[in-house]
Amino acid sequence: MSRLVPRIFVDFDGTIMKADVGNEFFRKFGNEQESLKLVEKWKKGELSGRDLLLGEAAFVRASVAEATSFVEHFEMDRAFPEFVGFCKSAGLEVSILSDGLDFYISRILTINNISPIEFYSNVAHFHDSNLEVTIPYESDCKWCANCKGNQILTHSGAEDAVVYIGNGFSDRCAVKYADMVFAKDELLKYCEENNITYFPFETFDDVLKKFRRVLENGGIRKRHRAELNRKEAYLSE
Repeated sequence: MSRLVPRIFVDFDGTIMKADVGNEFFRKFGNEQESLKLVEKWKKGELSGRDLLLGEAAFVRASVAEATSFVEHFEMDRAFPEFVGFCKSAGLEVSILSDGLDFYISRILTINNISPIEFYSNVAHFHDSNLEVTIPYESDCKWCANCKGNQILTHSGAEDAVVYIGNGFSDRCAVKYADMVFAKDELLKYCEENNITYFPFETFDDVLKKFRRVLENGGIRKRHRAELNRKEAYLSE
């Protein structure tokens, strides 16, 4: 049997970045109190991820220059560029999956000198001081605007071993399809509560050390439950 090829997917806010850039952006330029109410409804399952995002965006008052200047000051995990470099030197694909907005992901990757990397997110359009958001990857997922689980199904194949790295509430759809999971914060708790095997991490130093050891010791194996979940999802299409 041929060796499985790792296909790596990484969350952006709170994972690649030390803070949740999207949340901070909406707090700065939107209505913080109303946004917090929307988030609580979303976490209770009373509001879809799509409606949460569009609801927060409706409060925003900022020009593209103001918004871009604000997000440039957020700090990236210092080991992420090394992780990307290692993966690319090994011929492995890395993609960013985000339920946030494209303008800050693109800008932050550029100012941190990250070589071109594929990312999938929602799209921001600034009209004077108003923000319009479009959702190019909308699916039937009630939790997400840009469902990371759906992205994994779309961008991985039978010979891939899916690796997912994340930290938050919106990463739950992704980990059920992942063979190898790196988790922290809310995602770690979710994995523990749902018996999903994971490796804890604090920074990409931790991820890189563990990932290297796994590759040196024979590579990644399919996680039985994740493989079944992928098959069930493909058959239901």
